[in-house]
Amino acid sequence: MASLLADTSYPPSLDEESTLTTTLRDWALSHGLVIRAPLQTGEDTDELSTHVPLTLFPSPFPRKLFEEAKGLQTVFNELYVNVANDTEFLNEITKGLAGVDDFMADLWKLHLEVEKETKGKPTQPLTLGVFRSDYLLHTSPSVEPEIRQVELNTISASFGGLSARAADAHRFLLKSGEYPEIDSFSMSEDSMPENPSAKRLASGLAIAHKAYGVQDAVVLFVVQPGERNVFDQRWLEYYLLETHNIRVTRASLQEIAVSGKLDPENKKFGIYSKEVSVVYYRSGYTPADYPTPETWAARKQMELSTAIKCPSLATHFAGAKKIQQVLVEDEVLSKYCPDPRVRARISSTFAEILPLDADSALGKRARELIAVKPEKYVLKPQREGGGNNVYREKIPGFLASLPDETYWNGYILMELIEPPTDVTNLIIRNGKVTSGNVISELGIFGCVLWDTVSGDIKENFEAGWLLRTKFAESEEGGVAAGFGSIDSVLLI
Repeated sequence: MASLLADTSYPPSLDEESTLTTTLRDWALSHGLVIRAPLQTGEDTDELSTHVPLTLFPSPFPRKLFEEAKGLQTVFNELYVNVANDTEFLNEITKGLAGVDDFMADLWKLHLEVEKETKGKPTQPLTLGVFRSDYLLHTSPSVEPEIRQVELNTISASFGGLSARAADAHRFLLKSGEYPEIDSFSMSEDSMPENPSAKRLASGLAIAHKAYGVQDAVVLFVVQPGERNVFDQRWLEYYLLETHNIRVTRASLQEIAVSGKLDPENKKFGIYSKEVSVVYYRSGYTPADYPTPETWAARKQMELSTAIKCPSLATHFAGAKKIQQVLVEDEVLSKYCPDPRVRARISSTFAEILPLDADSALGKRARELIAVKPEKYVLKPQREGGGNNVYREKIPGFLASLPDETYWNGYILMELIEPPTDVTNLIIRNGKVTSGNVISELGIFGCVLWDTVSGDIKENFEAGWLLRTKFAESEEGGVAAGFGSIDSVLLI
């Protein structure tokens, strides 16, 4: 594989008297770059917090590819708007998942129930998308590094709040002189850009709130009970109040099932005696978020209401891995992105993704690849949240453990992206510093507000970025799941 760095002296070595670690920890704790500490056995309080796992130095990333990823976000926003608006297409995808993925089937069943009750005319035609498109650098001996899309998240695209603070933390260390001098790299404010993710994501929610048209209404954050990543969400809440004078109410689906109310006449949705303008899901993407029939009923009530959903059920479903797999096929992509030049830009970021059915040519190819070179692939279910994938040589045994081969249809097979292997960094987690070779994943946030009836896009913009970094030997990269760390870019 090709190298990213010609000079391996980055990051610089720290001497024994370096105060960098203490300074970074203090800055993080002072500026809300934190996460709730996991409960220990016997504890009954979640009051303890710690700094989020962080890299000590920003990680190198090619400036050209960073700008390319940002420039693609509005294109991907529009692509997924077009997909989410095609009920017939999404219904076809559901048929392939029926019986092998109960959760996705339940989501789509609920969407169809809502469609039936509204007679195909949504109570609220406006929908807000807060998306995040994730990329890894792909290298090979014959070509320069390129970006490859890992996935596009359409629900609970997290870490927009904390990623902005991480960039600020690294910039502070630069300005304060804490970083050792290094001749071969230009660590400057120009190469370490500010990250506007928290402010821009809050702006997206504010635009939807204003489109709803009731200033005294609240934005409802639908959250998980005992959420550890609460401070990432709080930063959006603070900007909504301080910059836009919009209040936020937080509640879990269980709490909404008890306290949420849908007015049968005007279809307005309220909670705790407050009208809701926007329902912003930071949960609801895993079966564990729906422990009772009442929690499913709560989501249905919100879908039937005049509140703007972020995302709607259809948009949530459009983020399924199966949709990503199908969009790799040019005849499908061209339906939702007819401009060949734009389509070429999008498809240049795609890795090979295959279905696992027994009948199609692509499915048969996937099964052959699993048999002869599973080490080149990752198996992905229709799930979000990290820790769900199966890698390399573990794939055949995992598939053999499923009840029968029909369950293979609930997974996609994705070619492993080959990131650079010569990048090192130091990661501080729970006060402990560890160094080693690292891999960084770049996420680009986007906001899009559109009318699902007319198809008109009202707002569409890129909304900042996230860099997550993990040690190279770790297969998963989720920060909240315990695998990765928050980082920022050093543009090279």
